[in-house]
Parts: sequence; structure tokens; C-alpha cells
Amino acid sequence: MTPHPSLNPHPSGASRTPSAGGSEQQSPPKIEHLRLSISNDPNRNVDDNDEICMSATDSAFGGVDEDLFRVDFLKELPDEIAVHVLSFLPDREALLLAAQVSSRWALISRDDSLWRRLFLARWQLPTPFRTEPHSILPKPQSNPSLDRPSHLPIQQVPWKSLYIYRQNLPSYTGHDDAVYCIQFDPYWIVSGSRDRSIKIWDHRDQSCTRETRGHSGSVLCLQYDDRQIVTGSSDSTIRIWDAATGACTAILRGHANPVLDVRFNRNLIVSCSKDCTIKVWNRTTGALIRSLDGHHAAVNAVHMHGDHVVSASGDCIVKMWDLATGALVRDFVGHTRGLACVQFDGKLVVSGSNDKTIRVWNAATGACLRVLEGHTELVRTLCFDGKRIVSGSYDLTIKVWDIETGAMLHSLERVHTSWIFHVQMDASKIISASQVISMACFLFGDVDESSTHFFPELQSGTLVTTFPTQAIFDSFYS
Repeated sequence: MTPHPSLNPHPSGASRTPSAGGSEQQSPPKIEHLRLSISNDPNRNVDDNDEICMSATDSAFGGVDEDLFRVDFLKELPDEIAVHVLSFLPDREALLLAAQVSSRWALISRDDSLWRRLFLARWQLPTPFRTEPHSILPKPQSNPSLDRPSHLPIQQVPWKSLYIYRQNLPSYTGHDDAVYCIQFDPYWIVSGSRDRSIKIWDHRDQSCTRETRGHSGSVLCLQYDDRQIVTGSSDSTIRIWDAATGACTAILRGHANPVLDVRFNRNLIVSCSKDCTIKVWNRTTGALIRSLDGHHAAVNAVHMHGDHVVSASGDCIVKMWDLATGALVRDFVGHTRGLACVQFDGKLVVSGSNDKTIRVWNAATGACLRVLEGHTELVRTLCFDGKRIVSGSYDLTIKVWDIETGAMLHSLERVHTSWIFHVQMDASKIISASQVISMACFLFGDVDESSTHFFPELQSGTLVTTFPTQAIFDSFYS
């Protein structure tokens, strides 16, 4: 069969060698002209690392060992263009596969700008967190008018490391529905869910060590100590559980609607409800001591300190009550829409509202000390210590504020893919609960190298781990 002229590598007059059977075979083509045409260095040798190699189709059809060669075009391109070419690869798997082609491809595939693009296509970095690109490209001249503000920290973390770390975050079988409430200590996390269960998690390996059930509705709120876990539910009851065994030791009935928050001290349990009331119970006997009436809408949150309790309601008002007498001490007026959360430490009251703001109040006088603005939706949950306020919102962000100045210190964006229901904090971390991903843990400061499940290079705003759930939330109180 006569080969097609366009596929014949030897024009008329090219040398031929006789085969064993007397017929003539084409001799291998000379490749010196190819070497010279692709290199500025005419003395460059073609070795095993050069990407002049047979194509898969040559091998498949057999017998053209050196007739056709493929040029490693990436080797001949400037770095900037080579990086641009690989930027069209769609995902991490394609980029890792490209890195196996040759040492040149492997070098280009490590460029930080490629991994930055892949990372941001899947996730968004918390706004105060920045990285300096570890690029093979020369750094452009700085433009002072566009420079990053000097107060923003720069973390020297390769984007590839950040991508792999974020992708490999451990996942665990958790609740079957939205998680409404959490509390944690150095050893345990306790969570309550719309799936009607309470789960206890081990901090060390994020495993669920116990599950407790008994409520006939969602577990909306909880508090625990070393003796008891107290929970409130959309079934309008409060349950007291033995912390050691998980057995239900008492059921408190008295509210006419879902119980939205519970708090306790040594002797008392305080609960609040969609029925607009606050109730005070004897913690030992479970007897109802008194009901505090005065709000004109659902009481969404309460917090106790000493002999007083503060309450936050959909009527836009925070109230302080005397626990011993049940008397109203004062109102805190200033929010323009309903309140969702409140915390009280004896000196300050901090409240979050559907007006998208957080207010800090003087507990003794009722004066508003400052208004924190930054959230774009309902401020659903907050907590604070002597230095910081942490807030979670339906805008899907967690924000950290300076309690003295009101300045926003961090904004952790796209923390969850759904509404954030609860945040808790200690000196080193934040744990949050949401509608779809049940829990996520973030660090405040430097990570100790002994913390083996943490990534030691990542500091402020680092997502440490997640505890996912399965179902999508339909209705807040069901």
C-alpha cells in the first residue's frame, strides 16, 4: 500500500536501507534540525528529561519508534505565558496530572497564582487573612496608592498547602439535621439539633461519644456543667439529664410554646419562650418558682449573672430582672427591630438584633456605650469575654470585635453555607453551629505544634475542623 504523500517523512531522494526480505525501509529521520529549532542553545543535548517523545497514538499503531516527536512547548515559553496556559486547567486533579509531564511542567504547576485561583474557585478566604504568593514570576513594582493597609497581617502560606489543607479537613458523621445550640469546654462539645438529639463530642478526635434522645421536638437550647445537661425544645418542655449517664432525670412543663433559651446557676434554672414569658425554676426539685411577664413578643434569649437575668425579645427591648423578687430592674432601649441574642457579665450587656447591629450597654445605667455595625443580616448569636465579642449572622459570617473600641478585628466569611445559629468561644478558638454544616472550629491565635490535627502555619481565622450534617432546614421552630 502506497503511503499518503503527506505522511511520508522522506521526500524523493532520501536514503533508504534494505530490509531482511530485500525490500527497502525508511531510515529514522534526523532530529538535529528539531533540536536547533526549539532551542536558543544549539549545543543543548536531548536527554531523558526533554519532552520530545512519542505520542500515545504512535505507540498504539506500532513501529514508529523515532519517526514522529512531540515538542515540549511549555519549555520554550516564557514563565508568564506558561503559567497562563496552565491556568486553563479546570481543577486540582488536572493540575497535579500536568505536574507529572516533566520537571518543567512540575515547576510551573507549583506557581502560587494557579493554586490561588483553584482555592478561590471553591472557597473564600476569611477577609483578614492574606497570603503572599510564592510565585516563580517576578514581583511587580509596588504602587503605593494600591498597597495593602499596613495593619493587615500577611501569612506566608503557599496556596497549594492551603488548598490541600482545606480539602483534607476531617469530616465526621454527625447530626441528621440543623444544629441549633452548642457548648464546649477543653474536653467536650455538647450540641443540640433539629433531629431531636443531644450529642457529646470528644475534642481530641472529634468523635461522637454519646447520643441522648427524649424530646419530641427540636432541641433549641442547652447548658451543661459537670452534673447536669439542661435542654429546651420546640415541644415546649425543659429536660434535665444526668451528665454522667445521659439519663433524663426531670421534665419541666409550664411554657405554652417552644422554649427558646435556658440558663442555670447553682440553684435556679431560667427559661424563656415564644409564649413571651420567662420562667424561674428550682434546679433541684424542678418546681416552678415564678413567671416573669413584661415582654410583648417572643423572648428569644436570656442570660444570668449573680442575682439578675437579662432577656432579649422580638419587641426590640432588652430587660433586666431581679431573680430574688421577679421585679423588673430596667429596660435597655435602642434597637429598632427584634432581638435574637444577649449576654451579660455583670458590668456589660451585649445584644444582637434583626436591625443588623450589636449594641453594648452599661448594665448599671442602661446607657448604650457603642453600636457595632458590619453585619448585613440578622445578628443571630453572640458571646464575649474581656477582650472580644464574637457574633454570628444570617449573612453567613462570623465577626470578631474589640469590646473596648467596637472595631471589627476579623470577618470570617463563607464560614458556613447556611445561617449561623450559635457561636461559642474561649481564649483560643470559636466553635459555631449552623443550618447545614453542623459545627466548625476556628482558631484565634498561633497554633501549637503539639496540636497534631491543626495546621501550624495558619493563624487567625483558621478553619480547624467541621462536623457535617445531612438534611436541609425548612422551618425554624418545628
